[in-house]
Amino acid sequence: MPSKIKVLQVIPKLGYGGAETGCYDIAHYLYEKNCDSYLVTSGGDLLKFVDKKKVKVIRLPVHSKNPLLILVNAIILTFLIIFLNINIIRRIVKQISYFFVPRNFNKLKFWHKFYR
Repeated sequence: MPSKIKVLQVIPKLGYGGAETGCYDIAHYLYEKNCDSYLVTSGGDLLKFVDKKKVKVIRLPVHSKNPLLILVNAIILTFLIIFLNINIIRRIVKQISYFFVPRNFNKLKFWHKFYR
């Protein structure tokens, strides 16, 4: 029997924009398709509408451009990927420095979207 797919989405702030509502919709859709959905964000207005029973929300300061915080976030994200056994990562970030997260995990897929 195949294992359950686990998707981790990283978005700086969960507001009412197009990328943010896309994250919200994908997170809830994945639950309906029997996948585990994790959302890493620093907060936002749309966060109060996320169903915490369906989507696991992890609060980190991923909106920050502070190099030290970016490094700490990358370390925390690396441990989350290992501990939660994540299969797919979707990153919607302004900072290219989130490429610090190692790419050599076994069978880990990346899905990137950059915006200005």
